[in-house]
Formats: sequence, C-alpha cells, structure tokens
Amino acid sequence: MVLIKRIALLLAASAASLLLLAGCSRSVPKKADLDGTMDAMKQKINSAQMTDLSEDDLMPNYGIKAADVRQFAACIDSTGTKGDEILLFEGTGNESAERIAEKLNARLRQKAIEMKDYLPEEYAMLKKCGVERSGNYVALIVSPRAGELKQIYKNAMKQ
Repeated sequence: MVLIKRIALLLAASAASLLLLAGCSRSVPKKADLDGTMDAMKQKINSAQMTDLSEDDLMPNYGIKAADVRQFAACIDSTGTKGDEILLFEGTGNESAERIAEKLNARLRQKAIEMKDYLPEEYAMLKKCGVERSGNYVALIVSPRAGELKQIYKNAMKQ
C-alpha cells in the first residue's frame, strides 16, 4: 500500500513538473505589438519611400482574408523599383496563421518571378529573405537590411 502511494505521488509530481516546463517553454508572446514593431523597423530603413497598407489591401494584393487577421502592420516600397516589403501579421488562430503563411510564401514566389529577369540586384536580395512564423504570428520581411529587421521582429516575439 505504501509503495502504491509513493508511485502515485511520484507520478503526480512528474506530471506537475511537465506541465510547469511546458508553460515556461512558450516563446510565442501572448500579444506582440505589431504597430510598435513596424515603427522600430521604419527607424532602420528609409521609410520615406515606403507606403503603409490598409486592411483593404490584404485580399486584392495578398489573398489574405481580413477575418483571418487579428492585427497587422504592413508597408511596401512605393517606387516600384525595389522589392522592399514588410508584412507582419497575427492570425486569429493556428489555422488562420497557416493560411497567412501560405499566402505570404506565394507572394514571395511571385516577387521572385517578377524580379528574376528585370531587377537582378533586387532578386539577389529577395533570395535571402523568407516567411517566418512564431505561433499565430507570421512575417515576410524583404529588405536589404532584412537581418536587422528580423532581429527587431524576433525581439518583439520574445516579449
């Protein structure tokens, strides 16, 4: 009887430890401030040539449904001669974040096709960029300063 109690106590303690560790290992923030993150990114780049996007731009330009988006911040190069594009999203859930990631990957492939023959320098920069996902947060950062901008994004995800 004492052995059974000790085993039960050991199992309960093990289960509690696992739950505690699972809770501590979350690296996805409960709520990241995407507007604040975008503002920090704009301080690193020449934002005078960047245009902010509105919710009305999501479906026609990216195929992203507003219903899938909890919050977003997005800006693109307004000159049409550069591939710069910063798109930060929080999906409403795991499935919506997956759909957003798929649409952003499709956008990246489309940009590569467009730039490959017409803007070779921008194409080379684009090949170093990609879609990043952290829980329900999804980002596409295309910029010559992508490394610095991705670090700002990663820091925002640690909050």
